[in-house]
Amino acid sequence: MKREEIEKRIAQRDKKWLNKFFSHSHPADIATLLDRADDDDKAWLFSLLSSERAADVLAEVQEETARRILKELDAKRLSGIVTELESDEATDIVGELSPAKRERVLRRIKPEQRAELRQLLKYGEETAGGIMATEYVAVNDQVTADEAIEQIRAQADEVEDIYNVYVLDKNGKLVGHLPLKKLFLSSGKTKVSKIMDPEVVKITTDMDQEEVANIFSKYDLVAVPVVDKRGKLVGRITVDDVLDVMEEEFTEDMYKMAGSDGEELLTSSPFKVARIRLPWLFICLFGEMISAGVIGYFSGTLRQVIALAAFIPVIMAMGGNIGIQSITITVRGIATGRIDLSQRGKLLLREIGIGALMGTACGLLVGFLAVLRYAEFTLALIVGTAMFSAITVSATFGVFIPLAFKYLRIDPAVSAGPFITTVNDIVGLGIYFLLATLMLRWLT
Repeated sequence: MKREEIEKRIAQRDKKWLNKFFSHSHPADIATLLDRADDDDKAWLFSLLSSERAADVLAEVQEETARRILKELDAKRLSGIVTELESDEATDIVGELSPAKRERVLRRIKPEQRAELRQLLKYGEETAGGIMATEYVAVNDQVTADEAIEQIRAQADEVEDIYNVYVLDKNGKLVGHLPLKKLFLSSGKTKVSKIMDPEVVKITTDMDQEEVANIFSKYDLVAVPVVDKRGKLVGRITVDDVLDVMEEEFTEDMYKMAGSDGEELLTSSPFKVARIRLPWLFICLFGEMISAGVIGYFSGTLRQVIALAAFIPVIMAMGGNIGIQSITITVRGIATGRIDLSQRGKLLLREIGIGALMGTACGLLVGFLAVLRYAEFTLALIVGTAMFSAITVSATFGVFIPLAFKYLRIDPAVSAGPFITTVNDIVGLGIYFLLATLMLRWLT
């Protein structure tokens, strides 16, 4: 269906046509349509959906679209939608509401679901408890295989997808998981405790969501059980939730490394955008003023050999580029769990080696170009050595700074972007002009 036709029907408020179109569309496609629609049309289009369909679509739309829609919905409509959602998605929706509206919605749903949502709302948004669902399938370890199958059938309607069957003891503690193949191939009288697998990867409610994503990646999981501090099973996290977390964390890190904030994309206010960006620009400005001070300090050297000015942008740019490459690799490695503090010595030595190799190649090239342009071997030596030093130092900083931030329990992503570029500019220029000053008599 052409987008122009859809937009025409929306402008005409053609409910009959749009209802027919929605009935044959996937919830994700409807969500995309809502995301792209004008702000004034979002809530109206959403009002055309049934509660069940609306629940599926609301789970797919972007956060800003969801906020706009939720702002327009009354408590009655919202409670009908919340009832159709799984607990983790329902918690996300209810958590976006104002306290007063949240209470009105919660009062309209069943007591059991209300209690579940209140409990889930207590967990931090970026913890395992904050992204888990309370729907799962579990059996007691003392029942027989036949009894376990009956229990699974009885619970099947409560869970959209059954990835694992968990095994609990009489106190509700997680003691293993039940492979379905072994269950169906075992004798009906065999106890579950005899056929279950006691080795099960589990996580606690307070684990950070980024660490949860790393566990999924490490063990190739599609679902993982969540336990409380006493080891009692309280929920599960599925791979679709983790994919959302991975996208969210990656996007957040990219914004931080750019010295920005993703929230600025959700507002059209120039003042708010400026307020978010200005602190990082001030850091950059302060650092570049120091760089300017370095140039000013060596102004005497620069006046005597004006050709030195031609290579200032090259030294600064190459140092910054190498630093950003190193820091991006390091920050991503820390985020995915592939790099930890125990490897700091090995990583630093490796990056120094890599920086030295790249510095040698770039230093020789820029030195050769300096000879061709100015026919001055001493200048070529200074430029080449400065390039080698700047790249080596920048590559080393690109590893050292994120690891130092991680050790200090500061998000390593905040050290990227403007910070590392500014530091590299100061160091690169300092090395460059110090060498030039020391070798000035041969230059002149």
